[in-house]
Amino acid sequence: MPKLSHEVIEEKKGRIEEAAKQLFIKQGFHATSMRDIAARTGTSLGNLYNYYRTKEEILESIIRKYQKVIDARLRAIFDEIEEPFQPESLVKFGRLVKQMVNDHHDFWLLMYIDVLEFENRHFRKMFEGLSQNLRRRFRPYFTELERSGALYPGIDPAVGFTAAYMQFFNYFLVEKLFGGNRHFGISDEQVIQKLTEIFSRGVIRPEKLKRLKAGSVKSEKRARVVR
Repeated sequence: MPKLSHEVIEEKKGRIEEAAKQLFIKQGFHATSMRDIAARTGTSLGNLYNYYRTKEEILESIIRKYQKVIDARLRAIFDEIEEPFQPESLVKFGRLVKQMVNDHHDFWLLMYIDVLEFENRHFRKMFEGLSQNLRRRFRPYFTELERSGALYPGIDPAVGFTAAYMQFFNYFLVEKLFGGNRHFGISDEQVIQKLTEIFSRGVIRPEKLKRLKAGSVKSEKRARVVR
């Protein structure tokens, strides 16, 4: 292969990766051949191998570049949220997560291809240590919540915010990728508001929860007597 400039090489690799991405999304990774990618790119198979040894190498390069974009997007989102359990912050967070999911449709499709065909080998690190990362990012705020007695006993705020993030994320993934069509039965904005209420206040009032627990114990005792 003649000596090419770095810019030319990157431009050619970008075209190869774009063609491969479209094929992976349309027909799956394992159903796509290097010959398919070469044809879609408009190059010879031999020339394709000058840039990538395998199609998994192409996939890994695509994911690596996307991951940098997503990581930067998440950092920007978390930088906008200072007090994550304040209702207005959670509402803003939900809207930002929705926008991120909508803006990177191809990335999430590749993630599901990875889950189906590689048992999440390439995307696993995206969710590893999420709670620990959020704990570090919001340590002063979480520490103040614990110091002031604002939390229910035994509640870890980092785990709580991780749950909020994953719920917003999963809701919008289902809507975007699987045609959820309001699968909560309400609009996206109403979902954000309702989830904010749940994560801000909980579902069952503490005093009611005690009564429900007491009622469950009594019912269990009665059931034992009947048996």
